[in-house]
Amino acid sequence: METDIPLRDVMVQEVVKGAMNLNVMEAAKLMRKHDVDNVVVLNNGEPVGIVTEWDIISKLVSKDIKPSTVKLKDIMTTPLITASTNDRLSEIARKMAAARIRRVPVIDGGELVGVVADVTVISISSEMNSIMAELIEINGRGETFGIECEDDGMGQGICEKCGSFSYFMEIHGGLMVCESCKEEMEMGAE
Repeated sequence: METDIPLRDVMVQEVVKGAMNLNVMEAAKLMRKHDVDNVVVLNNGEPVGIVTEWDIISKLVSKDIKPSTVKLKDIMTTPLITASTNDRLSEIARKMAAARIRRVPVIDGGELVGVVADVTVISISSEMNSIMAELIEINGRGETFGIECEDDGMGQGICEKCGSFSYFMEIHGGLMVCESCKEEMEMGAE
């Protein structure tokens, strides 16, 4: 990742919390009210788990189990992987990828103060890729920035056309695109 941003600068500070014994129906209402897709589960004020929309769908809805009969503690993901406000986004992104998780609660002084989601990582990475693409376009092939590029290649990132991650990004038509989208754009131009 091109950036080394502390989580305190990028975390979402509005965190929806629920006690372990809160039923899933009430938690879903909280999620809807606050327009979020997760609830951090607390035990005596301490974060111990997380419940996401996916947990509700995969563990209850798909099995036709009534959400009002199930407690958060019964479906939460635990142990909870957390981070601190001083942790760097690049390091947390690696942890998220390794653990195959999409959200990490952020703790400061023992208090839950925010959440970092995969969409944060993707949006910041895409923004940095776009800025680098503009700088490379302005300054030629990127030698000025110590970036070794072959044929306008940029390395890895998120395709600005299809939104997929690719290890082989290129600038084409003013966009950072993957090989597939580049080929598609070239075929469309013929």
